[in-house]
Amino acid sequence: MIKQSHYKNKKSIVLENKYIRAEFIPNPGGKLSSLINKKTGFEYLVQRGNTIYCDQPFDGVYVKGECSGYDDMFPTIDTCFYENEPWKGVKMADHGEVWSLPWEYKIEKNSLCLSVSGVRFPYSLTKKIHFSSHNRLRIDYSLVNNSPFDFEFLWAGHMMFNVEEGTKIEVPTDCKQTITIFSNRGRKFGDLNDWPYFRNTDGTSYKADVARPKEIMGKEKFYFTNKLKNGWCKLVYPNKKELKVFFTAKTVPYLGIFINEGGWDDLYNIFIEPCTVAYDRPDLAKKFGQISKVGPSGKYTWYIDIMI
Repeated sequence: MIKQSHYKNKKSIVLENKYIRAEFIPNPGGKLSSLINKKTGFEYLVQRGNTIYCDQPFDGVYVKGECSGYDDMFPTIDTCFYENEPWKGVKMADHGEVWSLPWEYKIEKNSLCLSVSGVRFPYSLTKKIHFSSHNRLRIDYSLVNNSPFDFEFLWAGHMMFNVEEGTKIEVPTDCKQTITIFSNRGRKFGDLNDWPYFRNTDGTSYKADVARPKEIMGKEKFYFTNKLKNGWCKLVYPNKKELKVFFTAKTVPYLGIFINEGGWDDLYNIFIEPCTVAYDRPDLAKKFGQISKVGPSGKYTWYIDIMI
């Protein structure tokens, strides 16, 4: 069933079956704002307590906005400037363009189609959403380059999942090394660790694949340094409920994780971020040999499958 509804003061579209309730907001961001397991009532995505949705203007500051649920980060995460002609020097907005833009939507028989066009860059981004099975929500993405030039970009799924103490993170077996992006535990940008053991500044280590108490007040973002052969990441909660994210490793080959144990904005959650390139910026990723691009008048496709 697909129906129109309201999320706070925003128009929303709800996809629902006997097991899952998924709610999308076309304006702004075309975001997945809520994902509920109807059998348990558990809300997987971070919610904010305000009753009025916290908007930001285009090129606004993402973390001053609603900052919840699952947003698309495109064509960057961190603010930077495009490096190549004909857009050399053009500013790439904070957390990208599309999270703050209104998306057009169309409800079809069994699916929801959301689409948006670029402001500073000539692209079209579309996603088609449906249930691929009773417990799986499928999002098929299509990026079209509406120009005669190569367009380099970063796409990341900014998925803010609620956790409980003891929640375990599982990743493919070839994910053996991480690189730190930021941390409030003394680790610096570029520090390498062997997954899942993270070294502390005092020489001790701990297992980073298990959520510690919120009182730790930790925050840590890292990427796995390898290209994934199989695209997936899984959260296993203490009461045996599970969530698994699948993604297209061929076109979305990297995985970032931000473990937030109360250290940022008084939230207790884990960000799972499948991405086309790592390091939060396409120009920085390029320095590490990572490039994702769509050719002249070309198309780039991928999918996200969330199973609960």
